[in-house]
Amino acid sequence: MSAGVEETDIASPLNSAAATEGTGNATKATRPTAPTSRTTGANVRAGGPTRTPRPANGAAGATRPPASRAPGPTRTPGPVRGMPRPAPSGTQPVGYKSGRRSVLRRYCVPITTTILVLASIVVIAILVKVVLDNYYYFCLKSFKFIPLDKWCDGKSDCSGDEDESRCVHRVEVDSRSSVVRITEQASLLQLYMISTQQWSWICSDSWDSNKAKAVCTQLGFSGDPVFSHVPTTEVDTRSASIFSTVQQLSNRELQVVPVSGGRCPSGTLVSLRCTVCGASHKRERIIGGSDSTIENWPWQVSLQFMGQHVCGGSILAPHWILTAAHCFKGQEQVDRWRIQVGMAKLTFLFGSQVDKIFLHNQYVYDQKPYDIALMKLKNDLSYSGSVQPICLPGFNSNLPPSATLWVTGWGNTQEGGSLATILQQVSIRLISYETCNSQYFNQIQSTMLCAGREAGGADTCQGDSGGPLVSYGNSSRWEQIGIVSWGDGCGRPGKVGVYTKVSSYLDWIYGVMKREL
Repeated sequence: MSAGVEETDIASPLNSAAATEGTGNATKATRPTAPTSRTTGANVRAGGPTRTPRPANGAAGATRPPASRAPGPTRTPGPVRGMPRPAPSGTQPVGYKSGRRSVLRRYCVPITTTILVLASIVVIAILVKVVLDNYYYFCLKSFKFIPLDKWCDGKSDCSGDEDESRCVHRVEVDSRSSVVRITEQASLLQLYMISTQQWSWICSDSWDSNKAKAVCTQLGFSGDPVFSHVPTTEVDTRSASIFSTVQQLSNRELQVVPVSGGRCPSGTLVSLRCTVCGASHKRERIIGGSDSTIENWPWQVSLQFMGQHVCGGSILAPHWILTAAHCFKGQEQVDRWRIQVGMAKLTFLFGSQVDKIFLHNQYVYDQKPYDIALMKLKNDLSYSGSVQPICLPGFNSNLPPSATLWVTGWGNTQEGGSLATILQQVSIRLISYETCNSQYFNQIQSTMLCAGREAGGADTCQGDSGGPLVSYGNSSRWEQIGIVSWGDGCGRPGKVGVYTKVSSYLDWIYGVMKREL
C-alpha cells in the first residue's frame, strides 16, 4: 500500500450491501469485504473522481431512479406470428410480389405448357406426314394407304380411281383439226378453208378486235390480242394463194369468205399476236456461260418435284408452261410439282401449284422423239419485269445456217457436277442436220434440231432439260425454237446438244391449250 491512504477512505459496495441487508434481516451474517483499491500511490490518479467499483457477482447494483431516463413512445404490439404485418395507410401492400407470382403460376405456366405440348404434336405430325409421303399414298375416299409405287401406275388401287386422277395425262391432237396458223414473217394470219382445203391470207377489210379474240381462242389464248395491218407488197405470199375476209357467226364461229379478184381491197393483210411476248432487257450477246439476271430471260422457270429442282421450262401464257416430257419419268404425281418463276437465284419457296400435266401421246420414256409437255397452273401468273411469256415461232420458221441461239438454266455447271444456284446463260450456234446426224449415228429426226459448239465447252447439262432455246428474230422479239431434250455428256467435243423442234409441235401445243379453255 501507499503511505498516508487509509482503507476506510474507499467505500466498499459489499459493506454497503451488507449494511442494507442487515437492516432488514438482523440474523444474517455480514460478509467480509475485500480491499478494492491498490496501496501503490502511483496507481491512483490525482484529482480524478473516485471510481465506483462494479458489484460482485450475485450482488445487487445501484438502482437508477426512474426520473433519470426520458420516457419513450409506446410500442404497439406486433401481429401474431404467422399473420402478415398490416401496411401503413397509403402504401402498397408488402405481399404484392407474392400476388404477382401467384398470377403467373396460375395462368402463364399452364398456357406455356399447353403451347409446348401443341407444338410438339404439330412437329410430330409433320414428321409422320413426311415419312408417309415418302413411302405411301393415302386414299381419302377408301381411307387406306397404298405403296407409293402404285400411285400413278396406270392401275386403280383406290376407290373412284383417286390414285390415278391426279397424274400426268397423254394427249392426242389431230393436226387436221387446226384451222389457224401464224407465219414467221411479220406474224401474218392464215385460216384454213375447209371447202377448198386450202390456207388463205386474211385481209384487213372489216377486221376488228372481236374477230381477233375469236381467232386467238382457236389457239388457246384468252387474253387481249394485238393486231396490225401489213401491206401485201411487203409480204412473200407464196405460202398461200387465196385472199379472204372473215365473218363472225352468231355461235362465235368464224367463216372465211374469199374475196373477188384474188386481192385484198384494202391492199393489207392482218398481222396478229395473241399475246404480248418475247420482251427482254437483254440486248448484248454474251459468248460462254455466265450468271444472268431473270430480267434477261423472264420466261425461264424452274420445275421442282417435292422441293427439288428437276428441269427447266418456259412461260407461254399466264397459266401455261412448256417443257420436256422426259422430266416426268417416275414423277407423274401432279400435286408434288411446283413452278418457281421470277427469280434468278434458285429457291424452293412459294412455288406455283400445278393443276394438270400433259405429255404428247406418242412419247415413250427412255426414247427421244416427241419429247414435249405442257403444264397448266392452278392460278394465273402475274406478269412483271421478271415474269414474261416467250413467243412461239411461226409455222414456217426457218433459221439460217449457224444462227446464234441462247440457252438458259440451272443445270450442272460441268458433267458430273452440281446444280448452279444462279441462272446461267450461254450463247451457242445452230448445227446442221448433216453434222449432227454424223455425231449421233443418224438418230436425229426432222422434229429435232441441234445446237452447241463442235469444239465443246458450251452446252446444256443435267437439270437444264425442258428449258428454252431461244432466238432473237427479225421481228425484234425473242422466240423459243427449241426445248432442251438430250445429248451425250455435257460440253464434250463433237457431241452437241439435241433439242425438240418447237415449230414441229405447234398444232399439238395449240390443241392442248384450246381444249383447256
